[in-house]
This record gives sequence, structure tokens and C-alpha cells, in this order.
Amino acid sequence: LQVTVPEPRVVALLFQPVLLRCHFQAGPAGPPPIVTWKYKSFCPAPAAGDTWGAPGDAPGDAPGAAPGACPDSARTVRIVATKQGDTVTLGDFYRGRAVTIRGGAELSLGPAAWGDSGLYVCTVTSTSDLQGNNEGTAQLLVLGET
Repeated sequence: LQVTVPEPRVVALLFQPVLLRCHFQAGPAGPPPIVTWKYKSFCPAPAAGDTWGAPGDAPGDAPGAAPGACPDSARTVRIVATKQGDTVTLGDFYRGRAVTIRGGAELSLGPAAWGDSGLYVCTVTSTSDLQGNNEGTAQLLVLGET
């Protein structure tokens, strides 16, 4: 199994549709893989004394400049959507929005909202192919219209 995210950084305008691409190649034929998209908010600005800031971080760096610089317990983490076969299930926070997984594993967020900026992790789970890299990450930054 090999998962790739061809555009690891995506900038979108508020209220414009967003498509986060995730591609995968699975090994031998078997049941359809399960595709899961998870949202992780950017790291909060570290408080004085916090030690999880990335080396070289400077005041004024964009939040999330070092995506793994803080533990998940310091951010908001939620399931956006899962897909198995043709069935897509949305996480509670995304119900009622134009969110879906298209094609194999592309996440369509419909109109971008302020709270959509963050890291999106595409995970593909296949019971018939346990080798390789089964996840990729895209960073989304939503900008207000000028």
C-alpha cells in the first residue's frame, strides 16, 4: 500500500470549494480499503515554558509551521469522513455541510469555512495489503476574501 498527497500545502479562499487530493495504490485485490480523513488543528502558540515547540521556531511563525511540533492532546482532532466502497460517512462536526470523499480518496470540503484551516490526514486501511505507507498529510490554510 502506498499513499501520497500530491499537494501537501493548499491555500483556499473563504467560501470557495476545496479539494484535498490523496492517492493510493493497493496491492493484491481484496475488499475495498477504508479511507479516513482526520482533521487536526494547527498547534496553539506555545506558552512560556512549553517544550514542544520545534527547534528554530521564531515568534511570528505561522501556527502549524512545524506540523508535528505539538502533541495531539494540545490540538483539536476529529474525524472528517470515512469511505468504504461507495459509502461515505461524515463525522458529527461535518454533517450538514457539503463534505464528501470523491473518487478513491479525495476530500471535497465544499465551501471553505474559517475553522477549516489545519492539517488533514488521509489514512487508507487495507486488509489485503499491510506493507508500505498508509497515510499522507495535507496542510490547509483558509484565507479571507480581499
